[in-house]
Amino acid sequence: MARSLTDLAGLNVSAEDFLAAVLEAAGQPIWVVDSDGVIRFANPAALGALGYDRADELLGRRSHETIHYQHPDGTVYPATECPMLRPRTTGETVASDLDWFFRRDGSMFPVSYVSVPLAIPQGRGAVVAFTDIEDRLRAERVLREHDAVLAAQQASLRRIAGLVTGGAASADIFAAIAREVAEVLRVTMVQIWRSEPDGTFTVRGAWSERPQPFRAGTNWALDDPASAPFLRATQAGRPATVESLAELSGPVAEIVRASGMRSAAAAPIVVDGAPWGFMGAATDREILPDRVEEHLAEFTELVATAISNTQARLDLAASRARIVAAADAERRRVVRDLHDGAQQRLVHTVITLKLARQALEDVQGDAPALVTEALHHADEATSELRELAHGILPSQLTHGGLRAGVHALASRMPVPVGNEVSVDRLPPAIEATAYFVIAEALTNVAKHSGARRVTVTAWVQDGTLRIRVRDDGVGGARPDGAGLLGLADRLAVLDGRLALESPAGGGTLVAAELPLRD
Repeated sequence: MARSLTDLAGLNVSAEDFLAAVLEAAGQPIWVVDSDGVIRFANPAALGALGYDRADELLGRRSHETIHYQHPDGTVYPATECPMLRPRTTGETVASDLDWFFRRDGSMFPVSYVSVPLAIPQGRGAVVAFTDIEDRLRAERVLREHDAVLAAQQASLRRIAGLVTGGAASADIFAAIAREVAEVLRVTMVQIWRSEPDGTFTVRGAWSERPQPFRAGTNWALDDPASAPFLRATQAGRPATVESLAELSGPVAEIVRASGMRSAAAAPIVVDGAPWGFMGAATDREILPDRVEEHLAEFTELVATAISNTQARLDLAASRARIVAAADAERRRVVRDLHDGAQQRLVHTVITLKLARQALEDVQGDAPALVTEALHHADEATSELRELAHGILPSQLTHGGLRAGVHALASRMPVPVGNEVSVDRLPPAIEATAYFVIAEALTNVAKHSGARRVTVTAWVQDGTLRIRVRDDGVGGARPDGAGLLGLADRLAVLDGRLALESPAGGGTLVAAELPLRD
């Protein structure tokens, strides 16, 4: 042990000094026990990890009683059976991925260690090197919890998606989401709040382990101090947390506290880029679950998706209903026009021709007049049928295309119409839809705008037919009028879109886009 180490990089130190210097500088906590299990050496890293300031506070003490005597399963070993000290008696190396050591203050912390035998003059001791794995275990636990929450969220997503695609009512979807959030996040109470135009909030879905006043369908004016943190945060588009509801005042806070809630969190719900409301969660425990804001925000994305899907389904149903109603109304109009106009003319023509035939048979002198009258009625019926057919699709459009159709519409307008249509022939469905968009827009100009001029523009760009009808009238047109809703429905059938700009006093722009497909 005392031989010189001059053959190692020119050093001239004893092996003991060399080993001591290495152990002192090592970042790995290490200590050495003799054959009796008494601590004879501990490097600075070990002293720091075990909570000792000086080596003499630890040296001379028995390792087992001082540092380790409890196994992870709770078993307490006597010193003679301590696994960490077994190398002294068996000469084998012992390792553990998880064990528990004691610090000087009595606190326990998890470690992994390796204990190897050490030959000493008195027999055999052991060298123990360990690593504090508290941070690693905490990170693993957080990761497992996150994975568990993520798995639960994915399962919730699948269940709620099934409700949405199955056509469940929105109230059922919101109630299911509230229940799923409460179960996944382990909170006591969850509500989904919808902001109303009058500044109040309506509960659209709720779940709670205990009775609560925030039932679905109830309306609340959340304008008291208890709601301020949540409203400020949700309006800013970020989650919020109130660790102690006892610190808040106001009627809502009193109601929440009366239900046993102690802390709460909320996250905004944004649908199609616009604020829709927020989701609130509360617990009867002093501390909210870890990362509740983050998980709540993830669930609000699910809520927004469900709302968008539900709204799209409702819009589609309403659109289909309007299309059916419009088709029924159009059929009734055609039947009425046929009955009151062309059909009466044709009936009169038939009667007149029968009288003419009788007159011819009786060789009466009024036969030519009767034939003339029948021809007149036939001409009138033909004209009325032509006008009726033009009300469906005019011949100018079917034979000349969109520019010719707009020219025919312009000829009947009370104000000048600039025809800037620069497209060739289009697929029949596209051409007809574009014509009806322009016809409805021009009809509104004539009836409501008070405009002095209107311009119709249509062109193809990037595979899309773009239509603009702009007037210089009084503006103020509403997008929820029956005519414009009907146009939006007609465009939606072809994946088209309708837009309206009509500021008061600033004229009106009706814009439509129709994708062109092969």
